[in-house]
Amino acid sequence: MPQGGASSERVLILAPHGRDAEIASHLLMEAGSPTCICLDLEHLRLELEKGAAFVVVTEEAIAESDLSHLSSWVKDQPSWSDMPIVLLTGHGESPDRVARASRYQDVLGNVTYLERPFHPTTLISVARSAIRSRRRQYEARASFERYILLARELQHRTKNLLTVIQSLASATLPAGPARDDYFARLHALAKAQDLLLEGDGRGASMGHLVEQALETFGAHVSINGPQVFLGATMAQGFALVLHELATNAAKHGALTSPQGTIAVSWSLEEGPPSTLNFRWRERGGPPASPPKRKGFGTKLLEIAVASGDAPPRFNYSAEGFDYEVRTPIDSVDAIP
Repeated sequence: MPQGGASSERVLILAPHGRDAEIASHLLMEAGSPTCICLDLEHLRLELEKGAAFVVVTEEAIAESDLSHLSSWVKDQPSWSDMPIVLLTGHGESPDRVARASRYQDVLGNVTYLERPFHPTTLISVARSAIRSRRRQYEARASFERYILLARELQHRTKNLLTVIQSLASATLPAGPARDDYFARLHALAKAQDLLLEGDGRGASMGHLVEQALETFGAHVSINGPQVFLGATMAQGFALVLHELATNAAKHGALTSPQGTIAVSWSLEEGPPSTLNFRWRERGGPPASPPKRKGFGTKLLEIAVASGDAPPRFNYSAEGFDYEVRTPIDSVDAIP
């Protein structure tokens, strides 16, 4: 029996009635495609796990069967994969044919219908098209893997660069609050880089960024927002913003009081472009007042993620400090 593999070009056949499996296998092998005849749906699913170019299945093999496991396999394919499935149907019309076809499309995904009886060359032509399609998928996978490798190498080099910058700063900057703040911001960037590595260099989720920045404050913090994926640049910007807000809260704001709380929330307005609305709200601490001078931290909060058309809003009140910002994000950055 031919084995599968990462770039397998074998054909899996599920046709348990009559001589369909034998005939299809013979035709495909004559055309140069190795085949594997499956005994039932479970056997087919197990062979799919090993790898294949495409599947040939007869309608009667699945018409009255529980297709949940096969459907799960189809839905769980990696992003580069769309397994071609050739469905051999019966001849003629029936009242429920359209409904059945819709069900098969939902369950099997990439389906090509081939009505019996058919000429042998028809099956060979469909098979060659399916194999060409699968080869393009293998090529897409290889390109994606190369991209991931390069992204990881770039992220690794970026972390090394941050280490070099930290060493230079350590040898150059005098001891004091300014130096401590500088190192703290570098550390926040380094932690953001770790999250980017987990996301294969593409970015990080908003929830993970917030949780990472505020993990040490426990019950003092509430977090609420939808699942949103930020691109690498936006993720780094929010990592710095969250670090700055948390640092200010611990030094001057709500986190200086045992009763102090921070509520972090965000929402997404559909685009194009989509707009992320972010809010930081402090309560239970000392009254908030504007800083006497605008330092680097305030400037960072003004420009790190905000767009020129929508500057962030700072609200200093007796109840506490509020920070809100609206920023556009690319549609590819949003997880529906």
